Amino acid sequence: MKSRIKSKSSLLKLFLAIPVCMLLSSFTFASATQEKNAAKDVPLKGSLSNPLLRSSTVDFIVTVYDDCINIDYMDNLSNITIEITDDSGTLYYEDIVNPVNGKSLEIDISNWENGSYHISFTNSSGGCVYGDFDIGG
Repeated sequence: MKSRIKSKSSLLKLFLAIPVCMLLSSFTFASATQEKNAAKDVPLKGSLSNPLLRSSTVDFIVTVYDDCINIDYMDNLSNITIEITDDSGTLYYEDIVNPVNGKSLEIDISNWENGSYHISFTNSSGGCVYGDFDIGG
């Protein structure tokens, strides 16, 4: 009778251990997924108001993910040209936008090659905000 109680106890421990192991493995998987999709902020330089001065306000926040670039607009602006080129100067993206504070733009980069890229925001007054980022690697 004692061995029967012991085996029921072992069986109960086994049934309790399985959900715990599944829970721990899901945390490990979620952590690896978050790491893979980790966001990288792009440091920006320059100014839209005066090309010779570093911007005292932030007009854009650029964040690179594995499959997209997200641009958050922090000011209301008009006729801003966005260009993204690679190291060799090949143009990957170009658009003229009218940013509205609180809005954002998402650019699909899932088919772009791994490498270094340059993003720039220019206006008709000659102002320019720019930064560099890497995809992959």
